[in-house]
Amino acid sequence: MRTHKSRVVILSSVFLAAGALARQETPPPAPPADDQELLAPVRLEPVVVTARKWSELAQDIPLSISVIGETTIRDAGITSIREASYLVPNLHMTEFSSRRLSFPTIRGISTGVGDPSVTTYIDGVPQLKISSTNITLLDVERLEFLRGPQGTLYGRNSIGGLIKMETRRPSNTPELTFGTTYGNYDLREHSLAYTGPIVADQVFISLSGLYSERDGYTKNDFTGNRVDERRSTFGRGSVLITPDDRNEFRYTIYAERSRDGGFVLSDLAGIKADPHHINQNFEGKADRDIVSNSFTWEHAGDAVDITSVTSYVDWDISEESDFDFTAFDAVRRFTDESQEYIYQELRIASAADNPVTLNEHMNLKWLLGTSIFSSDSDASAANEFRAFAPPPTIPGSVSQDEGDFDDFGIAVFGQATLTIDEKLDLTAGLRYDYEDKDADITNTFFVGGFPVLMTTRDEDDSFDEVVPDFSIGYHLSDDALLYARAAKGFKAGGFNLTAPAGNESFDTETSWTYEVGVKSTWLDDRLIINAALFYIDWDDLQLSLFDINSGGYIDNAGGATSQGVELEVAARVAEGVELFAGFGYTDAEFDSFVDQFGGDNSGNNLAFVPETTFNAGAQFNGPIGMSAKWFARGEYVNFGTYYLDAGNRESESFGLANFRVGVEWHNVRLEGWIRNAFDEEYVLVAFQPSPFDPTAFVGENGAPQTFGLTVSVQF
Repeated sequence: MRTHKSRVVILSSVFLAAGALARQETPPPAPPADDQELLAPVRLEPVVVTARKWSELAQDIPLSISVIGETTIRDAGITSIREASYLVPNLHMTEFSSRRLSFPTIRGISTGVGDPSVTTYIDGVPQLKISSTNITLLDVERLEFLRGPQGTLYGRNSIGGLIKMETRRPSNTPELTFGTTYGNYDLREHSLAYTGPIVADQVFISLSGLYSERDGYTKNDFTGNRVDERRSTFGRGSVLITPDDRNEFRYTIYAERSRDGGFVLSDLAGIKADPHHINQNFEGKADRDIVSNSFTWEHAGDAVDITSVTSYVDWDISEESDFDFTAFDAVRRFTDESQEYIYQELRIASAADNPVTLNEHMNLKWLLGTSIFSSDSDASAANEFRAFAPPPTIPGSVSQDEGDFDDFGIAVFGQATLTIDEKLDLTAGLRYDYEDKDADITNTFFVGGFPVLMTTRDEDDSFDEVVPDFSIGYHLSDDALLYARAAKGFKAGGFNLTAPAGNESFDTETSWTYEVGVKSTWLDDRLIINAALFYIDWDDLQLSLFDINSGGYIDNAGGATSQGVELEVAARVAEGVELFAGFGYTDAEFDSFVDQFGGDNSGNNLAFVPETTFNAGAQFNGPIGMSAKWFARGEYVNFGTYYLDAGNRESESFGLANFRVGVEWHNVRLEGWIRNAFDEEYVLVAFQPSPFDPTAFVGENGAPQTFGLTVSVQF
């Protein structure tokens, strides 16, 4: 609930940011030339991003963005988007033992089953479902986390924000890298990567692959087995062709095959009292296969740049689980899903280095584009009722739901930035999205293998939305940007495969986000301080709910609001010493919502939205003799209280500490690492499985303490 404390925090942040800007207006005198030369090695490197679909400095963009580059990914030992998300204010990712179920929440706007609210783009290709987003971080150049709606440039399902993954481009310099990792829980990972020219200065290639496996973190006391093990094989290939100075073509393909253990959902009180232990008669599985192809053409003209992105993505999953979550053989669940889709985007924009000059005081950067996608998804879910199934269910019966979902979307969009006297940036964008969804759904009840009850639904609906985005940025100096932004976000409605009666379909979700912020650089590029305040007002909020008969489904809440503050600091205090910290505060609550138990949740906090997020750490490196160096990194992340349900009946909070140390000699790097160093016990995800008892919860424990050694060799 909103409190006096929340308003004090936000107002205090406004005054602190204003004071910082006032001091920034008069820059300190430049040090003597000799001192400048001495200070140069300890400056923070500028960060270039493509958040607005053209290259620019992150510090010059009037929106909240956090960037995790390849150096941080390597030095922090980050292996997943969820681990990277720990370093992003007001971002919380829940994750089941099945890696395809990873749900990001930004500023209170959450992704659940169905379409995402925070879309992931991989090399310019949108992931239309959450099932294909959490992939191996191999040969990744950077991750860009954009907070706030990104619908004008990126369209549907980026109502909360966006995660952009950019992989490394093939290089003209030959390079071969081998890495291997061993850790507790019998962790074994082996990777190999090569990049180099095929035709010097014109055709380049990169190939990379990784095999990973580990034992499960959770023991099933019924069988004595560890059940949430993971095994996966991942590979990526890329070819880059640059026939001249104006054109480049890039084809990329990646594929993953994962064969994981089953879900480890169990009674919440039980896993809190005895973490990483369950008692179930049936151990399931979680299989996933992904193949993704993309082809990008970029043309740099004197006045106009052209970009085309073409992709084809195909994935499928197969899961089995104990659906009564107990040692009784009552209900087993079998789920199969697949999707294949094509996506095409075409953009024209003013030349990157040649904006349109209107007069001596004003210039204009502009971008126009269109996108189209066509998706075919199949889903089936079956509940098999066993001997211990309670009445009125018939033991040996099966409730099976099958659906074919077709989705077609087309959009046109544009954005322009007018710069006045190199001080004032006025940006406006507009997008029109049209989407048509069709679903053919069959629900069948089998007894003895024969269908005794069958219902069918043929659903068809279209959704369209106009999505504006406005921002203003004022450069108080070369090192300080003050900005304000207002943007609309939307998420199209759709159809549930299975749901309680009356919830077969759901409506479009819309929101308006208002944000003010400051980005500043201090002490001759050695210190960065960024801060932002935001307020979100949205209607028909789409919520992920659960029913023991239907499984996960989507329902609309009446409305909600969210407000908060974000702060990020990075400093290079000396050569080889870097400090960083981030803080986020979110107050997100329902305006009105009656849950599946009939409870009025008006004024309650939204589920899985930590009141605070905090991260802080330091990284060090230094020489060892003339040819080697040492390095060390430590970080602490904390997630304040968040509720596990809309009724705010159960809550959680936790903090994790990670450490990494190593040495590098010539082309060999040796690292020792430990994650969750103090073995914090916490519950990352939970829900209410019973339609009759809102106090009953099942959940999964978060990852325990893990440690190991990593060796990499580069040639």
